[in-house]
Amino acid sequence: MSPSSQAPQSLDGDPNDNFFLTQDSLFDAERLPPEDVRILQLSAEPYPDGQRILVNIKITPYEKRPHIEVSLADPLGNELSNVSIIEPMNWNIELTTHLRAQRIDGNYTLAVRLFYPPRDEEDPKLARVDIPVEDTHRHSVEFQIHQA
Repeated sequence: MSPSSQAPQSLDGDPNDNFFLTQDSLFDAERLPPEDVRILQLSAEPYPDGQRILVNIKITPYEKRPHIEVSLADPLGNELSNVSIIEPMNWNIELTTHLRAQRIDGNYTLAVRLFYPPRDEEDPKLARVDIPVEDTHRHSVEFQIHQA
């Protein structure tokens, strides 16, 4: 394989880092260290059935893949769904979340938490999930769902 046809290597040599990134986006984007990674855009768009929500999250390009928690609360503040994204492969994320309860008309809140769990010192590939973790960044948006 000639050098020009080889897949680009990630900054830390992990070939999985490049799975969903195009060669142009890999080399053009300035990747940030964990303490500088932020949520750039967040949107929530209800589907016409009012039972599903299209979620779009855009985060800054990163050197290390973060963890992301997405939660959806109804107008009364009750959590309706929760999604955990462990080390996303791309910094533009699109997903669909479902309401797990009877729909109520009103303002819903979608909250996103971006964080890096501490690594196990003996095996850096393991992350500790049994201890509290400080957020790197949080962001939320409100949107409305009404009966059709």
